[in-house]
Amino acid sequence: MQKKSKRFSLLFCLLITACAQGPTDTPPLARVKGKVTLDGQPLTSGSVQFTPDKNRGTTGRMALGNINEDGTFELMTIRAGDGAQVGYHLVAIESYESTAFDPNQPVNQAPKSLIPKRYTDPKTSELTAEVKSGEDNFFTFDLKSKP
Repeated sequence: MQKKSKRFSLLFCLLITACAQGPTDTPPLARVKGKVTLDGQPLTSGSVQFTPDKNRGTTGRMALGNINEDGTFELMTIRAGDGAQVGYHLVAIESYESTAFDPNQPVNQAPKSLIPKRYTDPKTSELTAEVKSGEDNFFTFDLKSKP
């Protein structure tokens, strides 16, 4: 009876350890930081999105990061600061005007974008990035208000 109990305990521990490690097919990630400017001035709010570029062989999860008041950002895929998948990405950036709640304004009114609309879609932004393993992945995106 004691032998079965030890075997069960060992099997249970192995199962818990395997589950805690999570999936083993997660592509490699690398830390990614950067800065976003608009016409040479730091963009003070918004978000940056890296979408794996399937046409260049990178597949998987997208990475996101909030833009800080000084224009800097750091990406995450699964956990804060873990970065983006190694490989090629299409980049999209969003930044909207922040307004105080006004009960007299229509609820469905869309916020005003602070940057040209083309940058908000990875297919039209013309922004790309290659994330490399073991390197300092720092990207600067200087957006232009006029083409």
